Amino acid sequence: MMDASARPSLEGLLRTKLHMPGTPAWHLARTRLWEKLDGSPACRLTTVAAPPGYGKTTLVSVWIRERGWPSGWLSLDGMENDPLRFWRYMAGAAERALGSPLGGGSAESGIVSAESLQALILDALIDYAEREEAPLVLALDDYHVIQAPAIHEALHRWIERLPSPVRLVLLSRHGIPMPLAGWRANGRLQELDMRDLRFNEEETIGYWRLQWGREPDGEALARWMHRTEGWAAMLRLMTISSAAEGGPSEEEAVLSGRSRRVSDYLMEEAYGRLPEEMKRFLRRTSILDRLCVSLCAEVANDPGAEERLGELERIGMFLIPLDDERRWFRYHHLFGEFLRDRLRREQGEAEPELQAKAARWHQSHGYDEEAVEHAFASGDVGLAAEWIERKAHVWLKLREIATLRGWLERIPAPFANRPELVLLSLWIDLMEGRTAPADERLRRLNEALEGMKREGNGAAYARMHEEVRIAENFAAVRSGDFDLSLSLIRGYGERNDLPDRDTPLLLSLGLELNEGAVPFIRGAFGFEGSVARAESYHRAYGYFLSKNGLQEFAYTSYQQTAMAEVSYLRNRLAEAREYVEEALRLAKKNGTAGAFVPAALVRSDLWAAEGEEDAALAEIDEAMRELRRRHWQTTAWYGKLDARRVYRRLLRGDREPAVLWADDYVRRSAARKGGRSVVYPDDEDFAYARIRFALGETEAAATAARSLLRAAVGRANPLSEVQACLLLCEISAGRGAPAESERHLLQALKRACPDDIARPFLDAGPPVAKRLSEWANAAPVVAGLAPSETEFARRLASAAGYAPGEPERSPGARSLESLTPREREVLACMARGMSNKAIASELYLTEGTVKLHLHRIYGKLGAEGRVQAIRIAERLGLLEAR
Repeated sequence: MMDASARPSLEGLLRTKLHMPGTPAWHLARTRLWEKLDGSPACRLTTVAAPPGYGKTTLVSVWIRERGWPSGWLSLDGMENDPLRFWRYMAGAAERALGSPLGGGSAESGIVSAESLQALILDALIDYAEREEAPLVLALDDYHVIQAPAIHEALHRWIERLPSPVRLVLLSRHGIPMPLAGWRANGRLQELDMRDLRFNEEETIGYWRLQWGREPDGEALARWMHRTEGWAAMLRLMTISSAAEGGPSEEEAVLSGRSRRVSDYLMEEAYGRLPEEMKRFLRRTSILDRLCVSLCAEVANDPGAEERLGELERIGMFLIPLDDERRWFRYHHLFGEFLRDRLRREQGEAEPELQAKAARWHQSHGYDEEAVEHAFASGDVGLAAEWIERKAHVWLKLREIATLRGWLERIPAPFANRPELVLLSLWIDLMEGRTAPADERLRRLNEALEGMKREGNGAAYARMHEEVRIAENFAAVRSGDFDLSLSLIRGYGERNDLPDRDTPLLLSLGLELNEGAVPFIRGAFGFEGSVARAESYHRAYGYFLSKNGLQEFAYTSYQQTAMAEVSYLRNRLAEAREYVEEALRLAKKNGTAGAFVPAALVRSDLWAAEGEEDAALAEIDEAMRELRRRHWQTTAWYGKLDARRVYRRLLRGDREPAVLWADDYVRRSAARKGGRSVVYPDDEDFAYARIRFALGETEAAATAARSLLRAAVGRANPLSEVQACLLLCEISAGRGAPAESERHLLQALKRACPDDIARPFLDAGPPVAKRLSEWANAAPVVAGLAPSETEFARRLASAAGYAPGEPERSPGARSLESLTPREREVLACMARGMSNKAIASELYLTEGTVKLHLHRIYGKLGAEGRVQAIRIAERLGLLEAR
């Protein structure tokens, strides 16, 4: 037996939760139940619901082993009522079943949402179903501990989408709180309950034979059948009790029914025959959900803990291994409850100290969550609060908000009024976007500060003062109050009394500030896509950081990312390059995924703006490798990079990944059920519309783009509105609707002008720049174009190479440099008289992609169609090499 005390906490604990219990030596094959568990081919969910002791865990784990199917197992406890934690562990179980990491690894950092994990797991299972025919089983043991309605609802939706041959098995002490009638009717549900799990006569005979090596006589069989009523735990208990007498006794007490009284009696019989030292060990360790040698030695104050665990396992005394190495164990639930009852009746006064010992052991070995739970159980709320405060940044960074909030709600006054805990509650509110309670907590914190100041607690006051001022600023940002946010950050920049930079502030410990926005300034910290406001705020923020030598801190990476995005969108490319390099360096150093991914996408865009398409794609590939190195593949950030990568590959003719990605996007959207993520529309949403357009699915692209525009206008997000309008402008032109295209372009221009959002117009290509140049030279004819908008159009056209008054000159002059290699190939095929279909076949493209390339070729050459484009290309020498 090996000790687990030196194992890394997350890995060690997760391994025990994902370990499928072994087959007990006294196990009886129950083929009739295995066949029922097999179910029909349509079955997606199997429920095994019965009170404790009916052999649910043994039945399902042995069935899975007997069938030899790929499988994942998850043993649940109350901590999994945090949706994010629940789906993290579900991802771990799925990885076990699939035999490979989801996307290459498991996430412990970055923005991870329960929704993104659901989609990631489902995608992996769908991929499995497309490759394999063998069933794959995911089993969740002790599902009755899940009380969170959000988890039940999400799991129900998730099961709806499970592909054949994947099935989920839920083991529970009571019914599953989901609407099951529909699945029951269509064969997608298989149910086993207490009536199924009872040992019948044949199985009872088989069990007797297994234990005693002989057939029971009729009277003994009748007695066992009557007394156990087929209850697996009762059979085992009677066996243990009888074993001490050398076999079944004729003088067994007359017991009837499967009541708790009976099980207690038999447990008492088995327990009572143990040596006193073993009984003491069992009572004292009964408070533990999981046991290892050093933990038991500490709690029971017993240096012989290893021998005791070994003996319990040898005699089959309801000790269940939780890993293959036998480092971790647990007591059977019924036995554990019995032992805890004995402890409270015989040594109730000892329990708080035992819980305190368990808390200290878990805390010293890095099992922080278990330490907090045991501290609560010991009655030392102050210690629990202290540990929560000390490790809060870890749970905040992981965004396990439900876990934190649940703990805070268990802390009574006066502990709950401690400024540190109020501050923690405030950050939870801010991360959830709950500004009303945040305002109330800020008021309480400011009152507490006054009290600390009066008491003369200088160091504590200085730290908390900074915490409150930082939170106050971010509360203003989250609420969208630009004037207050700017005023607060400028005030910060004017101060000369900041505390030492080594002061451990929550923000400096690497909290994830980005709620999932790409670009970062599309979200709250860019004031909902207001580029002008974002630049004002982040320049002031940058001044504060620089003045106080805070350039190396985690939060600086977000400021640098924001300025890189602002500079790119305002077409200050050299400046954007400087900011993005620093943003990437700091994000890697500090592990801030929400700064790294948007910055990597800016650097990719910079390469594309310089015509380096290969480098633009390589940048995304390298960013995805970086996320894999850090095990951030299960975060939403990985998906945002993948969306952009798929689109860029599609423009190079790689169609299949784009089709698969777009179909998956539709599946994920359907699973959202009534709501989008915090930031919508986002980069992935735009990627979907662009991919549909590039695939030639014009109507689907137009529908998606109109949805994006409605959402952008509804959220008053200028950046999203400009991008959506320009996308619709291009789609409308591709559909042969020039008036509609021009209307969208005009809307984009008007929305972009106040914020000087330039780059999306330049990235849209020559046709847009050409039309803007025409407007700039004929402004009076364009209805509603203000002088400032005319000047903005002129600047955009000039930046694209269209000199005022000469809109036709520039395209031809720039064509040699601006045509991509793929566009030249398409142009050469077109010059040979090939149809769109023939070009697609020749170059391994879709017809939709060919049309997209032709549209861009016409724009760059300033041509109205094929014939004119070929003539211009001949005149410019673009076809000489062919």
